[in-house]
Amino acid sequence: MDYYFDEQLPKIVANALDVLESHEGINRVFSTEVVIGKGVKDVDLFKELKVLNGILVTHDLKMTTRKNEFSLIKELGITVFIISLPSGANFELQYQTIIGIWPKIKKILKKNGFSPFVCRIKMRGEPEFL
Repeated sequence: MDYYFDEQLPKIVANALDVLESHEGINRVFSTEVVIGKGVKDVDLFKELKVLNGILVTHDLKMTTRKNEFSLIKELGITVFIISLPSGANFELQYQTIIGIWPKIKKILKKNGFSPFVCRIKMRGEPEFL
């Protein structure tokens, strides 16, 4: 599976996870900034991810409240993981959180198979499917 971290998440963490995942040869992890380009609008990003058959990992919870974006995600059938981080989280907290929940993300994807879904991963509590 190919995971794509959007611009709101540190690309260095995507690179580190890609290296860690490389030993299994199953998953790849990329930064959308590197693969698709910097400053891409969400709507265009979703369309690109559909073509790439990619899974989006983001911190942008607002995309679920912007009806046009959320509808497009559902219409295109894209899997999205939204990581809830505290506002103003520094780099250290971001990478610790992402690395810490990475096994949970892979487990959720494996459990749900290839059916597209949107899942919010909270710092505490169970994942929420939207």
